[in-house]
Amino acid sequence: MRSVLFLGGGGDSVGILRRAANMGLEVHVADSNPDAPGRQLADKFYLVSAYDADEVNAVTPQVDAVLCAGVDAPHVMATVAADCGIVGPSAETAELSRDKVLQIKALNGRVRLPWTENADLVALDPPGGYLAWPGAFIIKPADSRGARGVVRLTTGQMATPWVEEARLQSPTGRVLVQRWVDGEQLSSESLVQDGKILWTAYAHRNYARLEQTAPAVIEDGSDMPPAIPAFFDNDWERVGEQTLQECVTTIGLEYGTLKGDLVWDGRYMTVIEVACRLSGGRFCSDLIPACWGVDFVGMAIRIAIGEHIYPGEISPYLRRHVCQRFEFPSGKKIVSHPQRGRMVIGLGGNHEEAEAHAWAQLYA
Repeated sequence: MRSVLFLGGGGDSVGILRRAANMGLEVHVADSNPDAPGRQLADKFYLVSAYDADEVNAVTPQVDAVLCAGVDAPHVMATVAADCGIVGPSAETAELSRDKVLQIKALNGRVRLPWTENADLVALDPPGGYLAWPGAFIIKPADSRGARGVVRLTTGQMATPWVEEARLQSPTGRVLVQRWVDGEQLSSESLVQDGKILWTAYAHRNYARLEQTAPAVIEDGSDMPPAIPAFFDNDWERVGEQTLQECVTTIGLEYGTLKGDLVWDGRYMTVIEVACRLSGGRFCSDLIPACWGVDFVGMAIRIAIGEHIYPGEISPYLRRHVCQRFEFPSGKKIVSHPQRGRMVIGLGGNHEEAEAHAWAQLYA
């Protein structure tokens, strides 16, 4: 029986692990939480941090594949892959994936990026450390996840306390200041084989609660497919595909998946960040199959095992519209994605029906 090691056994991993089990694979899971939801689906469970390569290597036997299941640990995936002689990102690709500073330097000049600077090099107006430029800006850790330490500020707002908060959320103590890009906020996930994107799924990120959660930047789910008009040949999806392929080539990803955060302003596609891992939030395990009928996780696992995916196997077709929404507990200030409440998925023949179905589940 072939075995697959999944880094991460949290709630976001459950659908991913279940698909692997249904494929008849031996499921190995590494997670530091003894009560991780994914533990019940694991044939072998390792009580170690999925982010610590030494801990994972100390307990991991020879496996046939390794994937990140909703956790940002490509460096561990690269280490396990190298030690076991299996498919995985190179150490350099992994670092470009998880370190936003290195990633921006690599992508600069190749794709459109928002203006970004190290927070320590940004001149803030004394004495309180106020933002002096026009418009909105994001302050975020250079190497974190789940919107931890990410805030959106505008002209005249005090920045220094938020810079220090973001620093606490960064394992390396580095913080970025980045200009907020207006436009259609998109999430993407791509299958990559032989250094080429086979197929990409997009979702429209929902930021309707920005004022409620301000200054924290918290998504309230997403909608698939995105309701973005395409009136010309060089439309948003084609530009997105070209942009993501440039990211794949630049970071050197040969096999696996690429998760992307993008913004489409009607003319240009801006890359906020990319990562070579399976996404959380049930994007790849639930939303994509429900909307497009594509076994995204199954194909990602097959690529990791070393199998070849033929383009004709993917065959996406729009089955139904999908709306994902989260419960935001009353009276609680949400400052990171893990603090949101339960998540529901609404389905319908159009976006309105899907959204109504989602809200009905949350507030029935």
